[in-house]
Amino acid sequence: MIRYTIIRTLWIFIILFTVVSVNFSLLRLAPEYPPPTPEEQEIYYSRQVRDGLMTMRLERDSETIQGIKDNEIELPRNSFYFDEGDLLRIYEPVPIARQYVRWMGNILTEWNWGVSQTVQANVPVFTILQSRIPVTVMLNLVALFFYIPIGFALGILAALKKNSLTDNAISLGVMIFISIPSFVVMSILVLVFGYQLGWFPSQYPPADLRGMVRLYALVLPVLGLSFGAIAGLTRTTRAELTEVLTSEFLLLARTKGLTRPQAVVRHAMRNSMVPLVPGIIASFVGLLSGSVIIERIYSIPGTGRIFVNAMLANDYNLVIGITAFYTVISLFAVLLVDLSYGVVDPRIRMGGRK
Repeated sequence: MIRYTIIRTLWIFIILFTVVSVNFSLLRLAPEYPPPTPEEQEIYYSRQVRDGLMTMRLERDSETIQGIKDNEIELPRNSFYFDEGDLLRIYEPVPIARQYVRWMGNILTEWNWGVSQTVQANVPVFTILQSRIPVTVMLNLVALFFYIPIGFALGILAALKKNSLTDNAISLGVMIFISIPSFVVMSILVLVFGYQLGWFPSQYPPADLRGMVRLYALVLPVLGLSFGAIAGLTRTTRAELTEVLTSEFLLLARTKGLTRPQAVVRHAMRNSMVPLVPGIIASFVGLLSGSVIIERIYSIPGTGRIFVNAMLANDYNLVIGITAFYTVISLFAVLLVDLSYGVVDPRIRMGGRK
C-alpha cells in the first residue's frame, strides 16, 4: 500500500506538471491583455521584465519611432511600448521556451505564479487565491457532510421498501433532481427564499459582517449544491443495497438466525460500501465544479467566482493558478478513491502482484 501510494503521488505531480505546462504554453500564444490604466501597465511590464518573461529596450531613432507608431514597422507579437516623446520604451516577450523555463523556476524557487493582469491588477496570483480557497473548500465540505447522511438514509429506505409507495416517491424525486442542473436549482432557491420570502440573504454577505448572518448565507448555496448530490447518492445506495439484499450470502445469514435488521447492518451495508465510499469521495470533485457557477450566482468570494471573472477578463496568470488548484484537488480525490477500496474491503490490494 505504501509503495502504491508513493508511486501514485509521483504521478500526481507529473500530471499536474503536464497540465500546468500545456496551459502556460497555450495561453502565452494568445493575445496579451495588459492592465487597463497606464500606471498599472507600468507596474505590470516592469514586473514582467523582473520575472524574466519580457525584455525592455529604448528606441531613439526618429524614423523607427514614426514607423512603429504608423504600424509600418511590426513589433514582435504581444509587445507593448510607451511613448515618451523623443523615444519609445518597448517591452518585448522572450521566446516561449525561455519564458516557460523562467516561469517554472520562479514557481519552484519563489512560489511566484505571476501577478493578476486585469481582475486585481498587479496583485500576486497566490495572494488572491489565499483568501478565496478557504471559502470554496468550506462551502463544499459543508455540502458534503450535509448530503451524505440524507442520501444514505433515503437510499436505504428505498431499498428496504422496494416497489412500495415510499420507494416510488423517492425514485421520482431522484429522477427530478438528478436531471436539473445545480445552477437552475440555485437560481430558484435565491428567487423564492431570498427575494420573495426573504428568509435568507439573496447574496453572500460582505467580509465585514459577522455572526449568524454568515451562517444563514450558507444555507442556499449548500442546498443548491446538495440536491443533485443527494439524488445521485440515493440512486447508487438503493441500487447497490437492493442487489446485496437479494444475494445468496444474505439469504444464508437469514437462515442462520439473523434478523433482517441484523443481516442488513452486519452484511448488506458492509458489502454495499465498496462502491459507495469511493463514489462519495469522487463526488467532492463534482461539488467543486458545480460551485463554480453557484459562487458566481450567489456572489460568494471563492475560487469559482474568481475563475469565471478571470476567464471573462482574459487574466491568464490567474486562470493558470486556479486551474492548478482544481487539478490538485481532482488528482488527490482520485488517489483517495483508489485507497478507499482497500480500507472498505481489506481483501482488495492496491498495486499487488500475482
